[in-house]
Amino acid sequence: MKKEKLPLHQLLEAIDTPRFEGLKEHFTQLFTPTFLRKGRVLVDIGQVNNAIYFIKSGVIRSYYLKGSEDITSRLIAEGEIACVAESFFSQQESDEVMETLEDTMVYSISYEGYRKMAQEDILIAQLIIQLLEQRLVSFSERVRLFKYLSVEKRIEYYINQPYSLFRRVPDHYIATYLGTTSATFSRCLKTASFDKIQH
Repeated sequence: MKKEKLPLHQLLEAIDTPRFEGLKEHFTQLFTPTFLRKGRVLVDIGQVNNAIYFIKSGVIRSYYLKGSEDITSRLIAEGEIACVAESFFSQQESDEVMETLEDTMVYSISYEGYRKMAQEDILIAQLIIQLLEQRLVSFSERVRLFKYLSVEKRIEYYINQPYSLFRRVPDHYIATYLGTTSATFSRCLKTASFDKIQH
């Protein structure tokens, strides 16, 4: 299986090309490197997501509440983009929490910086739009795939993917992300194949 090139890596590679030579300094001024301790809440329910994060290292989780249970909506790690999209792009209050599951290093850009860059630097704006579109397509494909797989096959598929965080984050986070319970997740692991699944 060919491993896809992740957004942060694409961004950094593009900025190093001659095409972006005149914009590189401005770009690095807008993107702030930040170290975040494990357990840091970046966005809470009722807050507005004011920054978008490109993860250099570490893991970030987004989740929402269903009664007394928290349900994982995203698990994202190195190279990926992290934000509560509905809150960030519309600047409305978030209905999700976004937190770090490990000590995490990110490059962050504020909403104001993002909009300013999109208006002033057309090359960078086009690049970021392309990256966000790729993420949306990738996310939609995963949702569609999970919709048509049984719970057992969904778990087996996830643990065999390059982006899988199996054994890196608690199993119950992965279980709710895949739409199942911790007990079912543990049971399915006993019979799951750890070879790459053919599609």
